[in-house]
Amino acid sequence: MIRQPLAKRLAREELTAHLEDHAAALEEQGIPPKEASIQAVEAMGDPYQIGRQLDRCHSSLFPGLTALFTVLGIMLLLVSTVASGLHHTGLFAHSSLLPPVCTLPFQENETLVVSGSVSGGGTIGGYRVAAKDAALVRTPDDPDAPSHLELQVTLSTSHWQLWLDNLDLYEVPGTWIDSTGATGTATCYSWLDSPLTGTGYLKIQDPTPGAQWFTITLGRPGDQIMLRIDLEEEVPAS
Repeated sequence: MIRQPLAKRLAREELTAHLEDHAAALEEQGIPPKEASIQAVEAMGDPYQIGRQLDRCHSSLFPGLTALFTVLGIMLLLVSTVASGLHHTGLFAHSSLLPPVCTLPFQENETLVVSGSVSGGGTIGGYRVAAKDAALVRTPDDPDAPSHLELQVTLSTSHWQLWLDNLDLYEVPGTWIDSTGATGTATCYSWLDSPLTGTGYLKIQDPTPGAQWFTITLGRPGDQIMLRIDLEEEVPAS
């Protein structure tokens, strides 16, 4: 009555053990072995009814589906791995497992002006985005850009799809509003990537003097996250 082979074997072992125990208990009461065995079987009940009940408890559908999904999952993993290898994307686009940690100030020749903290994060386009550190820095004089104040935030991205490249932070739009009511655009940059994670940073150039906290929105409508930056001191005048 039991269709699943494994369940049939286990049921046979368990029922046989019960029958043997019951027969042994009857023998201890002085009943001859043959008669004890017959009584133990009769006390077990209708074998067909027991078989139908056990069959319902061990449906053959679930093991079959489990095996099917396992095969499909292995096939998908193999195909995606081969595809990423041929196109040098995903796992095969990187030389290291984990990228170095991005620290602030981002450039060695930049000067820390005010330390800060950042909170918030979430998912953008299936990629997890998290923020770690925030700082107000002063950039050095440069022939292409004069020295200026810049608010920087370290970002990390992660995903589980081995066949995909990491999130390109430069393509993620950002806007901000600060404690003074001023608003503007935040720019994101990718730095280094690994198979499943990436690092980068966000910057706000020339933040408003007197502002001490900033709320940043990253992403597009319907697919956005928010970050909150708190500085230990107000942004000084340039």
